[in-house]
Amino acid sequence: MDQQRLDELAQDLVHRHRLPGIAVGVLDGDRRTVAAAGLRNWFTGDLATTDTLFQIGSLTKMYTATLIMQLVDQGRVDLDDPVLAYLPDLRLLGDPDLTAVTVRSLVTHTSGIEGDSFFDTGRGDDAISLIIPRLAQLGLIHEPGARWSYCNTGFVLAGRIIEVVTGLPWHRALTERIVEPLGVQTPLAVLDDVISHRVAVGHVGEPGRWTPARLATMPWSQAPAGSRSFGSVEDLLAFAALHCDLGQAPDGARILTAASVKLMQSHVADQPMSLTRGQGIGWFLLDECPDLILAHAGDTAGFAALLVVVPDRKVAVASLVNTSAGVGANFEAAFGLLHEVAGVDATPPGSIEPGLPMPDLAGIVGDYRRVGEAASVRLADGSDRLAITLVSHDELRGTREARLTLRHLSGPLFVDVEDPSSLPYEFTAPEVDGRSQYVVVGARLLRRSD
Repeated sequence: MDQQRLDELAQDLVHRHRLPGIAVGVLDGDRRTVAAAGLRNWFTGDLATTDTLFQIGSLTKMYTATLIMQLVDQGRVDLDDPVLAYLPDLRLLGDPDLTAVTVRSLVTHTSGIEGDSFFDTGRGDDAISLIIPRLAQLGLIHEPGARWSYCNTGFVLAGRIIEVVTGLPWHRALTERIVEPLGVQTPLAVLDDVISHRVAVGHVGEPGRWTPARLATMPWSQAPAGSRSFGSVEDLLAFAALHCDLGQAPDGARILTAASVKLMQSHVADQPMSLTRGQGIGWFLLDECPDLILAHAGDTAGFAALLVVVPDRKVAVASLVNTSAGVGANFEAAFGLLHEVAGVDATPPGSIEPGLPMPDLAGIVGDYRRVGEAASVRLADGSDRLAITLVSHDELRGTREARLTLRHLSGPLFVDVEDPSSLPYEFTAPEVDGRSQYVVVGARLLRRSD
């Protein structure tokens, strides 16, 4: 990758997408090329640099999944063990049978546990352990292993298993077992460690009228799922290289076995058609033929991150921006550079097959619910559109309500007429009395409740 070309691309993305700042990097074989443009902090005018740390959000899940696979390699964790073997005190709402909830299901979003547990249990090393009794407020949204629903809670539980098995707080396990062996500095999750680096400020609101995001807006209890981690673009490329080099660090140290790396990259579950082609252990699979293409994103208040990897070619692109509105810039950077560097034409998440017929709207209308969110779906007046009212509540953000009009996109997919670039709403095929039993909202399942 030509350095000047990457510098110019970063500048262009900042200008066209009206970003505060960006850091973007390319792994091509053993060479890493990184660039930055724009501002680390729009309010002070401080420039973004290639060593600036951005919040990486749910990219952290890939590190948690890697830690789990290290323990599998050591014979200390079995992916097919029930979670109760490690967390015997775990209980969920209604006291369902949890014996079918396995470690594998936690790191593949198939556990069935309702996915968001934004409970604040403090900032101490015991914060993740303290969330376990709070999870009794959550239930199962589907039978374990039967469906896919994006699940932060699953990765929180995986993080707690790591703590129980290693005897280390999750963030220390991350540092000692991945960051230091890789010879990098990040990701860092403890703010006392983060603030000794050049840290990007998150920006929310309209371009040019930004307001600063809080440095960490999510509880520490969610750290294994991505609430607190900051990383640099070059360190993300080092992590990508680890998964291209079959688990071997640059100095030859073995961090994962080749078998575990390959298993992480294998298709273990299907995702909704509105997302990607499949689910590996941690990784989303964007495509599997002719090139295996892996990806994960991370979106938090004021930040957006994306890592896309083509392991067989040892090519990866990482893109980090310090605004929540930077998802489009990340996609453009990643998929454009994959084509430019390696001739790989990846399919971005959310790409769909066009022209599929619209389902019977009468079978879609109804009420759907999960803990913390409810959706009321009705026919819009005199049209083939749907009116949906979403009501969400959690400790962190209180109660929010949104009223949207949806138009048909393709097959079971409908899209917000005011924001057609957002994730589609997907209704499952009729299963009972000709009615859809679930709707996918923001990659989470809501179950019919009427």
